[in-house]
Order: sequence, then structure tokens, then C-alpha cells
Amino acid sequence: MTQRSIKILLLGDGAVGKTSLVRRFVEQKFDDRYIATIGVNVKKKRLPDLGLNMMVWDIYGQKMNKDLHASNYSGADGAIIVYDLTRPDTFLNVDDWISEVFSITGKIPFVILGNKLDLIENYENSGYDEFKSFIEEEQKEVVDFYRGVYDEIPEFSKVSPEDLRKWGEDKKYKKGSDFTYFLTSAKTGENVEDAFRKIGKLSVEEETK
Repeated sequence: MTQRSIKILLLGDGAVGKTSLVRRFVEQKFDDRYIATIGVNVKKKRLPDLGLNMMVWDIYGQKMNKDLHASNYSGADGAIIVYDLTRPDTFLNVDDWISEVFSITGKIPFVILGNKLDLIENYENSGYDEFKSFIEEEQKEVVDFYRGVYDEIPEFSKVSPEDLRKWGEDKKYKKGSDFTYFLTSAKTGENVEDAFRKIGKLSVEEETK
């Protein structure tokens, strides 16, 4: 089967777990240490059954750098937009990421990932009364990152699947377009492979229309 190369953007705010997701997808590994992506990190994975060489562009997510992203978007065949299920602010910024990409690439296929599902599930079995206290204990490196970069700690609370469904319905997405989403965990691998394979399939389908 002929292998087709596609460029997939991996986008979202800082510390939502983008680099951990692509590492889980490509290398089947997970690292608890939080390291901020500086610039762009490109990973490649062959999907022989789909006839694809997928080039995943993991692009830095710090808000201060958003104006520098446009040059990396050119030629993209699809996008994965990631938010953190424990931080509503990252969910509220999903629409901005999509609009920013579309302003450069035109309309391309995308999927949305609500990441860190393992933390939501662990909280429910943790015995903690307050979600915020649990997350601040379990995500110390992310808390330290925000304290160091933004001089503040984000507001931690759960983003539910219903929040995402309502968001999509309100937009329908952008008047008529459907959207696909997954709840993922880079730590356990839940739904990660399915999500990346889905954007590969959508990108190929778009090319053959």
C-alpha cells in the first residue's frame, strides 16, 4: 500500500498534556515529569493499515506565544485540539485555537481531546472532599509551572462531557459542521490511539472528497 504523508497539528494551552499524548501514541510511553514544549516538536508514526505516515507537530501552548504559531500551521491536513479536564480555562480556549488555525489553513478536519481522564477517575475514588485540593496535590509540577510562568495558580474544577456536547451544539460546529471528541489519558493510554487514528482517517477522507 502506498504510504501518504500527512501533517497533523497538536494544539492547546500549556500543560494540558499534548507532549505526553503524542509520546504515548508514538512510543507507548508516559513520563510523569512536566516539561514545557519550546518551539515545535515533530514526531512521526507509520500507520500501515491506513496507508499513512503521520507527522504530528506538537506546538507550544503558552498564550504569550500564540502570535508566533501561524507559520507552523501552513500545509496542515488536520488538527487535534487538547484541553485539560481539570481546568475549565483550557476548555474555554478551544474555540480560539480552532479559529486561529482556520484563519491560516481554511477549514480542515479536527478532533477535540479532553485529557487527564485518569485524574477525574482517581478523584472519584480518592476520598478527597475538594477537587481543587486533590488536583493541587496530584499535579504539583503543573501548579509550579503556572506559578512560575504566570505568577498564579489556575482554577481547578471538572469539565464534564456534557459541557463539551453543549459547546458543540451551541455552535453546531460553526453552523452545520459536526465535530468528534475523545476523553483521553496519556498516563493510561485510554482512547489515545483511537483519537490519533481518527484524525488520520478524517484527513484522508477530506482529501478524497
